[in-house]
Amino acid sequence: MDKSYWDEFYKQHTGDSVIKQQSTFASFCQEEFFKDKKLNIIELGSGNCRDSIFFAAKKHNVIAIDQSDIVIESKEDDSLKDNLTIKVANFVTDDYSKYGDIDVFYSRFTMHAITKTEEEKIVKKVYDNLRQNGLFCIEVRTTKDPLCGVGRNMGDDTFFTDHNRRFINSDVFLKHVLKLGFKLRYFTEKNNLSIYKNDNPVLMRIILEK
Repeated sequence: MDKSYWDEFYKQHTGDSVIKQQSTFASFCQEEFFKDKKLNIIELGSGNCRDSIFFAAKKHNVIAIDQSDIVIESKEDDSLKDNLTIKVANFVTDDYSKYGDIDVFYSRFTMHAITKTEEEKIVKKVYDNLRQNGLFCIEVRTTKDPLCGVGRNMGDDTFFTDHNRRFINSDVFLKHVLKLGFKLRYFTEKNNLSIYKNDNPVLMRIILEK
């Protein structure tokens, strides 16, 4: 993961109202899967914590994990202290056995920030640490995205422009997670899910159940 890039990104965009609001994926998960429940949620790569803050405000218990201490330092909020824990850590290497029962692992735009090997490692850790019938919620750019192929080819469908992006082959990913033992609750792959300025990526939105 490119820590220096994301540190600088959030320094430059602290006043951007769009990225302060919860994502469309967070709203989707809350409305379709989390509504009227109180869940223990871990966000993998929480960025500026906007989605974690949204879930905490909905009375879920949330642990937001991100490697950027700059982002996390700016997000302390006493009003949510009973529901939101913010932790500086690498979500790939963190030990999830210490967090007790985990109902949901939530990953938005973070699977394409790690290597293929790291993806395989974290997906297995998620499966091993989710409670039975727990959910793994993922939104990520795929190989059908227009940016796939733009920039320097770094291998494994990874391309470098201003930072590394690894584009996920949805067919390969789906076969892998189903082989691990996950059940498919929801899947779509299309654009118009998360438009930001001139960027309208093709995304995989997937909900898996243990």
